[in-house]
Amino acid sequence: MLAALIEAALRSLILALAVWAGLRIFRVHNVIMQRSAWTAVLAGSLLMPFALPFTSHWRLLSFAALPVPASLSQFQPTLASALPVPSLSTPVSIDDVLPPAQHTFNAQSSQINPPGNAPAVADSLPPDHSLGGNSTLGASPAPQRPTTHPRISFARLAVLTYLIVAAALLFRLLFGIASAMHLWHSSTRIPPVSEVPFGADLNLRWSRKISAPVTVGSGIVLPAGYQSWPYEKVRIVLAHERSHVRQHDFHLHILASLYAAVAWFSPLGWWLKYKLSDLCEAISDRSGLNAATDRSAYAQVLLEFAAAPRPTLIGVAMARPSNISRRIERLLSEGYLSRAFAASVHARIAALVAPIVLFAAAAVIHVQAATQPNQDAHAPIAHAANFQISPAATALPASYSAPRVFALAIPSAAPEPNPASQNNATESENNFDRNLTFNGKLELSVATGSGDITITRGSANQSHIHGIVKASPGADPAKVQQIVANPPIEQEGNSIRIGGHQENLHNISISYVIEAPADTTLLAETGSGNITDTGVGQNPKLETGSGNISATGLQGGFKIETGSGSIAIENAGEGDAKAETGSGTINVKGVHGSLIAETGSGTIVAAGTPSAAWKLEAGSGNIELTTGDAPLTLDASTGSGTITTDSAMTMETSSDKRHVRGKINGGGPEVRVETGSGNIRIH
Repeated sequence: MLAALIEAALRSLILALAVWAGLRIFRVHNVIMQRSAWTAVLAGSLLMPFALPFTSHWRLLSFAALPVPASLSQFQPTLASALPVPSLSTPVSIDDVLPPAQHTFNAQSSQINPPGNAPAVADSLPPDHSLGGNSTLGASPAPQRPTTHPRISFARLAVLTYLIVAAALLFRLLFGIASAMHLWHSSTRIPPVSEVPFGADLNLRWSRKISAPVTVGSGIVLPAGYQSWPYEKVRIVLAHERSHVRQHDFHLHILASLYAAVAWFSPLGWWLKYKLSDLCEAISDRSGLNAATDRSAYAQVLLEFAAAPRPTLIGVAMARPSNISRRIERLLSEGYLSRAFAASVHARIAALVAPIVLFAAAAVIHVQAATQPNQDAHAPIAHAANFQISPAATALPASYSAPRVFALAIPSAAPEPNPASQNNATESENNFDRNLTFNGKLELSVATGSGDITITRGSANQSHIHGIVKASPGADPAKVQQIVANPPIEQEGNSIRIGGHQENLHNISISYVIEAPADTTLLAETGSGNITDTGVGQNPKLETGSGNISATGLQGGFKIETGSGSIAIENAGEGDAKAETGSGTINVKGVHGSLIAETGSGTIVAAGTPSAAWKLEAGSGNIELTTGDAPLTLDASTGSGTITTDSAMTMETSSDKRHVRGKINGGGPEVRVETGSGNIRIH
């Protein structure tokens, strides 16, 4: 048992080294691709012990040596181990190792008896080459009991040590899982929407036993006192934990801990556990950072939770003291996010080469022990090398040691291509259309996971919905047909709900093109697609995780948010307007009410006539403001850029190159403009 585990661990280590070399050669810095690669290594390592029996039946081509300690295989000499290992290209007969004579083979007693009074072959062999076991030649003496060596006791001691340590680690893992389940079932459920904004799609609970948010399975447990959190803190926490849930980080953490416990003697298990945890946190930190106003605000939330007491034994906590310094350093690095989430050409090449590397390292390489384990005494020759028994001449060599083989397994034949799988190798597209009628003002809610949303102005009392269902390779055709036949559309009077939370949409995306009246109350959400709105929505709310948002001719104010995309708004009405993005640009024109525009690293271009306070804030980009003849009070500041204005300004305070405050056109609503390192220009 232990020898097989060592062999599997060696295979896994070779697999990990191959993946590490591939990532380094192709310079893959994208953390999402790295997480996928090391998750594949973890899966291969867990399955490696079960794959060993199958690879033993493959034809092997030896080419190198990599021995496993003999003491761990509990070696006992047999006829098969005493004979030379032949080449597979030429059949080897027993004539090559036995003296000339006419021999008969007794399968029941595993004896080869010479005819007449011919001397037994065993009598001519040196003492150190007795055939042992139940295999005897002619009138050979009775088999002797194998001599007990100290290494047998060492093997038992090694197995006992392994079992004790593995049992302790597995018990710790099971205790942690039980603690997490107890925490979940003893916590109090949080009703959706009513108490926690942005949490309608999450399974939320709260408990006094923790002081930092924790992901357990596909749910999230918040600490007591979450009701008093600021609005921004709630959004940051849920964005971070939502990423853990979508990536199934809780289950991945359990699998990594399981492999570290079973193969505790291998450094690969402990390294994989640390590496995967670090990559999962990096991906979730990006989601949390996109929801924060700036990096310092997100770092402050992490530090607050890291300093909290009573950490959980298992579960994905939002912040732990062990890795908080590294995470803060990454967050404050200017170029880290751009490198860590950029899909470079090298990364795409690595994605194509990765399956070949994984197959070559995991399925092809075979590690064989230095000494053969005891085989079946009744058929030692047939299992050793498929010998043919016939008369021959050549004595067994005076000394012999079994070769140590590092073998390449070659399948006998390539599988036939599956025509069905070839048909599913390309993306397919299906459509559906629905016409809905209503009386009065329409309330429209549309949501999709990764598709686009396009909304155009239509006639009153009627809405047309065109759906585009795209199925990637691996999608369930039955699920696609079910969506086309019964689209996720619900209507109750003047309320229409499209999409929403759907299960089992693996490799399936749904895009929508919708016609609706101009005064529709609109809520549109997509995970990674784009949103385009041409003249629909009174005080609309548009949100996307990483796509772009463009809108024109909106009535009243608006609320638009995207994680990393760009925002373009034209001809908005008068009302409260808000546009936020993590790293994209913001271009807002025709705003007449209040305005909040915030971006992490993009630029801001805003034009309009402020009738209420404006706030424009960029982390590192430029800001350009055009207000015409509108009266306003300007408060502009920059960290390292410059501030210029085309309008005459009555200074309220002394100014310098980094901070200006004064009145334009006699003064009016306050317009605050701030950037970390960009330039500010006022027209």
